[in-house]
Amino acid sequence: MRRNRTGPVTTRASGKAPAATVLAARAPQQPEPAAVRAATGGGRGVRLLVGGQAASTIGDACYAVALPWYVLAGHGGTAALGTTLAAYGAARAVAMPAGGLLCDRLGARRVLLAVDVLRVVLIGGLAVQASLRPFSLVTLVLFSALAGACQGTFVPGSYALMPAIAPGHHLQRANAALTGALQAGSLAGPLIGAALVARAGPAAAFALDAATFAISALTLAPLRPVTVPPPEHHTVPNLRAVLAATPALPVMLVVVLAGNLASGGVFAVALPVLAHHRFGTSGYGLLLAALAAGAVAGTTLGARIRSRRPAVTAGRLFLAQTAALVLFPLAGLAGAAAAAVAFGLANAVGELIIVTALQRSFPPAVLGRIMGLVMLASAGAFPISVALTTAVVHSAGAPAAFPLAGALTATAILFGLSRTAFRSFAAEPTEAAGTRPTGTDRRLAIRDNGALSDRALRKRRQARACHVLPRCCAFLFARSR
Repeated sequence: MRRNRTGPVTTRASGKAPAATVLAARAPQQPEPAAVRAATGGGRGVRLLVGGQAASTIGDACYAVALPWYVLAGHGGTAALGTTLAAYGAARAVAMPAGGLLCDRLGARRVLLAVDVLRVVLIGGLAVQASLRPFSLVTLVLFSALAGACQGTFVPGSYALMPAIAPGHHLQRANAALTGALQAGSLAGPLIGAALVARAGPAAAFALDAATFAISALTLAPLRPVTVPPPEHHTVPNLRAVLAATPALPVMLVVVLAGNLASGGVFAVALPVLAHHRFGTSGYGLLLAALAAGAVAGTTLGARIRSRRPAVTAGRLFLAQTAALVLFPLAGLAGAAAAAVAFGLANAVGELIIVTALQRSFPPAVLGRIMGLVMLASAGAFPISVALTTAVVHSAGAPAAFPLAGALTATAILFGLSRTAFRSFAAEPTEAAGTRPTGTDRRLAIRDNGALSDRALRKRRQARACHVLPRCCAFLFARSR
């Protein structure tokens, strides 16, 4: 899995990245299904990864409950809690691209295993610190920054590892299983963490978090990811070469960044304020439960959906999600709960489709860095979105934040759908068996994964017209004589 090349893929004559090399590396030949099943243990690898990540998510939720309690109970105050959380978030965002690079160079399984072992030591040390010594802001900020860096390193690798243990048409179902396990852990974890903190204090919750990382490491150790060697006489491209050959990816990053800037802070700021003024505590709990129920339903449904144009399908689902977002302040509690279910469902299905398309469209040598960039565009926008949403709520009220976020998110999605490279990303040709492909199918196959830009396609059409027009004129002149 180690890649030693650091520069762009070039030819000796021209110095440019050869298109055939990039396209061949993006879509490597897959092993036979029987060989894949033998290498992955017939789905055992997916079960191990899903089980380990479910346990780890429960531990993360326990940590999320115990950390604020530990700070506030130790008379740290709101400023200390904010500083600690900011250190965690900043370190996580910075570590995402670096984590993707490490996964591409060293292999995703090795990096994830090393991160889990490091977190066992780190969070175990925090548990000892919490049980023996009083609260120390400097120590806690250091622990939080290291924990955030570990989490940021881990996230891209988990997405890069899945195609190697669940290749082919099982990938989307495997992603759905992993997402469902994370959702279940996020629901059960806070209850377990709250009970532990109430009965035994924050140190017990930190200790359980460390134990779940040990379980995750034990599930990663026996995994044997499938490695597909590149075709003969082809050099695996680096990230720069793949970005140059895939104009859809920069468009996708812009859409993800703009969409998360517009709507990421709505549920952290505007929704609690809206519920406080209109629905009360029980209403707020109902809305959160409705969001979770929609996400679970979307994960279940997304495992069964197959789209020939995944970017277009995901874009339409995200547009439906923005419509549901606008409805939150326009109806009563029942209408807001229905909108929350629709939002969670559309978001879960759209994310499954687009993540699976990304995993299938890029070679393993760059997949970690690709997912690191996508995760950075998503998670890195959250703090800025919270600040912007807070300003809108303070100046215009919580109800105004929802239609504004929906309009801005819809604008970003429509921009992506207006680009040919984005619409054709990871698209499948629609050729029926035994029939000759149409011109549209040929163009779609040529533009697969956004390999050609709109400008290149226009030049190709113009060149064809320059050849066809003289022939037509000569034919008509001959007929007239």
